[in-house]
Amino acid sequence: MMNKQFRESKYLNESGSKTGSWYLNRIDYFQFHGYPKITQHKVLSFVVGIVAFILSLKLLSSSLIISALLIYLAYVSLLTFSLLRSKICRYKGYFLYPKRIIKYFSALAVTVDLNDFDSIATLNKK
Repeated sequence: MMNKQFRESKYLNESGSKTGSWYLNRIDYFQFHGYPKITQHKVLSFVVGIVAFILSLKLLSSSLIISALLIYLAYVSLLTFSLLRSKICRYKGYFLYPKRIIKYFSALAVTVDLNDFDSIATLNKK
């Protein structure tokens, strides 16, 4: 679903306006290629995220610290699942998300020509 929204043709030149801020531009975001174990990592991150969330709800009354750690693990796992599913990631990263995972995804980034018309128009709007 998100791949279809990645720089839709009717908003190609929009960046920072009311219309363009709803769509991802390729200066702030990048697409990355799949890798051999991507399906295993998708399943693992989804399962770990769901299990950690359920365990955190059960342990909430007994231990707040362990529950907070499990909620953080669920957040990281489910965000990783979402990123692996869409194959689109922000250059700056996400709130409390490990930078090394973003660096790994950026190493797999799809190359983009920043001198084409669309990118120049986007850069000039900033």
